[in-house]
Amino acid sequence: MLNKTKEMTVKKIRRSAVDLLDAGLNLLAECSIQQLTIDALCKKLNLTKGSFYHHFKGREDYLERMLQHWVEHWTVGHMEPAGKAAGAAARFDAIVENSNNLPHGPETSIRSWAQRDPLALRYLEKVDSMRIQYLFEIFLENSGDSHRAHLLSRIGYSLFVGTRMLAPAIEGDDRDALIKLMKEELYHMPVDNNGQRRNP
Repeated sequence: MLNKTKEMTVKKIRRSAVDLLDAGLNLLAECSIQQLTIDALCKKLNLTKGSFYHHFKGREDYLERMLQHWVEHWTVGHMEPAGKAAGAAARFDAIVENSNNLPHGPETSIRSWAQRDPLALRYLEKVDSMRIQYLFEIFLENSGDSHRAHLLSRIGYSLFVGTRMLAPAIEGDDRDALIKLMKEELYHMPVDNNGQRRNP
């Protein structure tokens, strides 16, 4: 009877590689990269080390695949739906909303990690470049001026990163009011009192 119960428990806690990658990113909201060990991950998910090694060769393999997952699913996965919105202002609003739904902690830890590790830096530079290019295309469509779009994409992205890196982070109504002001005064994307674009 005890053996059957044990077998059922093992089956119940099996996880996919994606589950482990998401768990690692979420753990970065609570701990540093140095604390994200195989033991810590297995303890958090109630896994055996055998379950971990079923999906990954070791910690280095896991960390690189976690960074790839961050790029492909947490970054591109949020950009692609927003890119389907009609018009520059609508795409801007969509990417802002999607970005606001991303947890702050994992990215803050990745940025700290990237200061000491070339692998993390490579993936961070890739993500930053993709996001800036996404904003550049929005601002270019909105203004028709490539030089202005180049500058605004960097201002806009610096705002996104900065509001998250401050302690405490700028969130909620304060963040929304800041974005609304920037849209109207700097980006020249008029907004109404509800934060929606007005028809010209």
